[in-house]
Amino acid sequence: MPLLPRPFAALALSVLLLATAHAQSDTAQAQAPRFKPTFGLGGGMFAFFGDVGDKHDSYNPLVTRLGYELRASTPITSWLEADLYALHGRMGVNERSLTRNLNFESRITIGGFQFRYNFLQLLNPKREVEPYINVGFESVEFLTKTDLYDAAGRAYNYWSDGTIRDIPENALDAAYATIIERDHVYESDVRELNVDGFGKYPERTWAIPIGIGARMDLGSGMDLRVGTTMHFTLSDHIDGITVNSVGDRAGTASNDRFLYTSASIGYTIPMKRKKVKSEMTPLDTDELDLLVLRDDEDADGVRDFIDECPHTPAGAQVDAKGCPLDGDMDGVPDGLDNEPNSAAGAIVNEHGVTLTDDDLLRAWLDWKDSANVNIVHDRVESVGGTRKPAPVAKRVYVVKVGTHTEGISEDLIQKILSIPDVRTIEKGDTTFYVVGSYDAIPEALRRELELKGLGIESTVMAEENGNLIDVSAETAAERARLGDMGAGNDNRDITIRVQLGAFREKLSKNIFSGITDLVTIKGDDGLTRYYTGSYTDVNKAASHKVNMLTKGFDGAFLVAFRSGKRVSMKEAGAKLTGPEDLRTLPVNTISRDRVRYRIQVGSFAGNVPVEEMEKLLGLGEVEPITDTEGVRYFHGTFADRASAEAAKAELATKGFPDAFIVGSVMGHIIPAEDADGLLK
Repeated sequence: MPLLPRPFAALALSVLLLATAHAQSDTAQAQAPRFKPTFGLGGGMFAFFGDVGDKHDSYNPLVTRLGYELRASTPITSWLEADLYALHGRMGVNERSLTRNLNFESRITIGGFQFRYNFLQLLNPKREVEPYINVGFESVEFLTKTDLYDAAGRAYNYWSDGTIRDIPENALDAAYATIIERDHVYESDVRELNVDGFGKYPERTWAIPIGIGARMDLGSGMDLRVGTTMHFTLSDHIDGITVNSVGDRAGTASNDRFLYTSASIGYTIPMKRKKVKSEMTPLDTDELDLLVLRDDEDADGVRDFIDECPHTPAGAQVDAKGCPLDGDMDGVPDGLDNEPNSAAGAIVNEHGVTLTDDDLLRAWLDWKDSANVNIVHDRVESVGGTRKPAPVAKRVYVVKVGTHTEGISEDLIQKILSIPDVRTIEKGDTTFYVVGSYDAIPEALRRELELKGLGIESTVMAEENGNLIDVSAETAAERARLGDMGAGNDNRDITIRVQLGAFREKLSKNIFSGITDLVTIKGDDGLTRYYTGSYTDVNKAASHKVNMLTKGFDGAFLVAFRSGKRVSMKEAGAKLTGPEDLRTLPVNTISRDRVRYRIQVGSFAGNVPVEEMEKLLGLGEVEPITDTEGVRYFHGTFADRASAEAAKAELATKGFPDAFIVGSVMGHIIPAEDADGLLK
């Protein structure tokens, strides 16, 4: 017969010794707590906290590996319980970043002893749920392995583009590298690899468990316990990484620790109490019966023998059966009822106050929203921007200087771009060009006259929450009063802008995320141009251009305007190193190499279900992107649409039938159709 593992053998021996000690104690002292052995079996989740795990950012301790527990316990006093237990399971972490790529899985076996305190002195003795805290001492054995090779024996090489390949990225034959995927089979013993030169360190340690939980009595000797315990170990070798590890592998000086969150079912073995000889009383049987019949524990005037509501609060008025009076029959005693005359059948709160329909609706909505898990399947939401709360309606006055649906002339484009504070408002297929933001109509009318003096047709309108409203009736009287004031100030200053690009297809706004002053203009030549910035100083404009180049707009360049006409950069004050041709405008200034395709395999708001997370981890090459709506998961990076379609078809066979293709430009997610247009 094979021997039990050391923790389980220690558990069995300790239970035997504890039973013997309690049996002797019961014999010697009848008033000592009875020996009531309880045996429990349960399961839970191990979550590791150590040097591997990328500082545990976006780390969910419940999406980990399974563990199992066996325990034996007995009360020492009415408020203190002693536990002997054994745990067994696996825990591990996968870290993926640009600087290092580490993973491990460790087989854990634990045997220990702990005390549980149940707050008896602070809580109602008749409580249904019993909270507790526990602390103890334990022995931990671990066997740690890592995943370095796939099933074919090929080593994992992590490239800077996020892929895993069979050849290092800096190798001479890197061009022949093949993309491989992790099989998540941990085949390499960390201690035997001896990467950091730690030698044959012991794969066992001591630990101190500290936890909290709650116990519920299920009846018939059964109980349910739910809790979580942090195990503080005295070793830093569980994950194979310490502060003395080499290079990027180096961790922190603190020891490893892990969290075990579990639920278990226990059964208490019934033990008969030995009969204790009772002392003789000087009272005879009739006298004892009379005392019992006259006893009134809650002092409400109704003897306990006929009191149907024991433990009535002091001072409460009761009926003949000892129950507190409730005049309106709403279930709240009169002494605690803030609304003593509630309508018959009304639903009331704990203070006896009738709940309104709004109160009931609010309570139902709070209950419905308590799960905090919502799986999002809407593809349009997943690709588009995040929802924002509707702003408070505020009316301002702007000057409309142009509008277009199909395209506008080059002459009007130059006039619009010569206005420093011009901006665009898009409504469906129509784009409006507006200037300024004024609280009063006279200020807007003065700006209108100034623009007309520059030869730009303009009209004052109101703006509310991005909608333009005709206010010609409101401006008529003020316009007549200002009619004799002339055209206003004729501003002839230079306006310098940065043109980000000109495109045959209109681009997704996601590409320009973070550019708050974007101006979009579609000309009658079919090109849609994108501009940012408005400067009178060439040096500041050039600095803004460099900033746009670093964001990925490779062909960004400066354009200058004066009095509604495009002028040369030399006239704007720039020093040129070569001839400038105002007739040449580059088309498409985003490199094809920056356009890629990805596959969205999931979108979640709130906690990710365990089974869904396991499916995602099994895919490999899955990247989460977090926004205000939740987390979206993307798989793979593909240079052409055909490769993405093939990968999508393969994902459907792996349990992802709803996966769909999106585009990616400079790290921004856009619809796949926009990516197609850029590549054309």
